[in-house]
Amino acid sequence: MVRSGILPPAESSKFISERAENVKIHEDGLDKLCQEMFSAIKDNKLQIPDTGTDAIHPNKDHPRAVDWVFVVDTLNFCFWSQSKEEQWTVNGHTGYFALEAALHRAIQEGHDITNPEYYSKITEEQLTHILRGDTSAKIPLFKERVSVLHEVGNILIEKYDGTFEKCVKEANKSAIKLLEIVVNNFPCFRDEGVYKNQRVSLYKRAQILVADLWNFFDGTGWGEFNDIDKITMFADYRVPQVLVYFGVISYSDELMDKLSKDNLLVSGSEEEIEIRGCSIHAVELLKLKLSQLIKKSGQNFDVPNSSLIDYYLWCYRRKHAKEMEKIPYHKTLGIFY
Repeated sequence: MVRSGILPPAESSKFISERAENVKIHEDGLDKLCQEMFSAIKDNKLQIPDTGTDAIHPNKDHPRAVDWVFVVDTLNFCFWSQSKEEQWTVNGHTGYFALEAALHRAIQEGHDITNPEYYSKITEEQLTHILRGDTSAKIPLFKERVSVLHEVGNILIEKYDGTFEKCVKEANKSAIKLLEIVVNNFPCFRDEGVYKNQRVSLYKRAQILVADLWNFFDGTGWGEFNDIDKITMFADYRVPQVLVYFGVISYSDELMDKLSKDNLLVSGSEEEIEIRGCSIHAVELLKLKLSQLIKKSGQNFDVPNSSLIDYYLWCYRRKHAKEMEKIPYHKTLGIFY
């Protein structure tokens, strides 16, 4: 249990998927995607993806590498724009990679962006300069980003000696323990809601923080977690698009009409929770199917955990961006993804 009285993400997603009215999970779509991923496993292509972005973040030997990952994932939310003309870009990068590029540039320019003593008091003018883009387009939810930096910075100073390393040490190589520390102590990571009178959690940013540490440090040192397989996928707005593409999930006509018209879904609304919850449960089912298929094949492949499956699907969307354009994705303004 991560938070008392709230179902953890895997249990939340099962609860949501069993009651969802606007989103359905389909067995044939799961089978299709399972075969696609099994082929990737056989070709040794289902690994932590090489995104070619090493130049826009420090390496794992940087003295503040853990705090770098923490700051990036504190700000890792809501990059979408209504049109390509309004898209925020940094050195040609978009979305999350634009954020990495901006923060890496800040370090190179001498801004102490990994230090909570600095960012707990950062001004709008300072953050505007750090997050400046290639054009006049601005990063969405700018004031919220200032606010979350102040929030987490002050908490790190007050409780954790000014470094996220102390949180990781307290977790003692447990991904679930670190998740618990994060959501219990940093409110801006508390991605929770109420669905059918049940308190549920999705914890996209908190879980991706844990998985990013695991990924960044290659599962060793600061990134060594004995229970990383207990982390679910990261319920954002792009991975569900891939799941729809493969027929793993489908939307009701009413919901699809809203998405096609670019109607915003309110954060915490039933439709939004159903999309994200069903996506998490679909990946849990996919992981089970892959395990069964690998066992049946008699080959000695490792079963990918939910984090690896998520990374694969997220990168699949980027590689096949043109094909994905015909599938609308949900848009929600909020700090949780």
